[in-house]
Amino acid sequence: MDVSVLIGSGRPWAEIVRVARAADEAGAHAVYIPDHFMPNTADDSIVDGARLEAWTLLSALSQQTTSCRLGALVLGAGYRHPAVVANMAAALDHVSSGRAIAGLGAGWQVNEHAAYGIDLLSDGDRSDRFEESVHVVASLLRERRTTFDGRYYQLHDAPNQPEPVQERLPVLVAGKGERRTLRTAAKYAEVWHTWGTPESFAAKSAVLDQRCSEVDRDPASIRRATGFFVEDLSDGAATVAPFRDVCDEFVFGDLGAPADDLIGAVRAALA
Repeated sequence: MDVSVLIGSGRPWAEIVRVARAADEAGAHAVYIPDHFMPNTADDSIVDGARLEAWTLLSALSQQTTSCRLGALVLGAGYRHPAVVANMAAALDHVSSGRAIAGLGAGWQVNEHAAYGIDLLSDGDRSDRFEESVHVVASLLRERRTTFDGRYYQLHDAPNQPEPVQERLPVLVAGKGERRTLRTAAKYAEVWHTWGTPESFAAKSAVLDQRCSEVDRDPASIRRATGFFVEDLSDGAATVAPFRDVCDEFVFGDLGAPADDLIGAVRAALA
């Protein structure tokens, strides 16, 4: 099982670099950055709270690391047109020498959508938009030209050049919705991620297997990633141990503990 880390974008840049470099040197599979612009609130109120923009951080970290993969966990579909996302992913793949992951999600945080005037949409419409978005990103990363006529997106013989360095840049689909999100993952993803316990993740993973069967996809062709936001970072090895039989990748979520504690947990998990 690989070990990765999600570094909170509310940390100062110097801390983000320090955690990323340490994870890279320890042999982490990936460093992820969340795609949010303000803290989440229980009442959806708009609040202050610094957040550095995800893709700018990933591009900068590509020059501060050497071997770990780099991706957002995950880009919100409503914030970014998928054609722009595909071009961003290809560019990151070049500047990182083939280490980019295209991490995609439907979006969910109410307050930032309200603050910036971005329509979050109803659950059903958001799922529709997300599936179209993943289709477009995957096609632009894999095909020479893309034509698509959807409800939300229309492309006409669209290129994405230069193509990624990786022969098949991984598309990561995040979410746990059994009817729509897992179907989208089965159709398009190289990696599927959702947070959970070993038991809840294993149950969702079994549903993904079913969705793969429905679209004639080998379930083994989709990498499974999970993890959780860890409060007790004192024993990283013990934290990841229960997940070894249920996933391919464990991601340490960042709750803002001291950087040294997060680094220590990742190092212990990888020792």
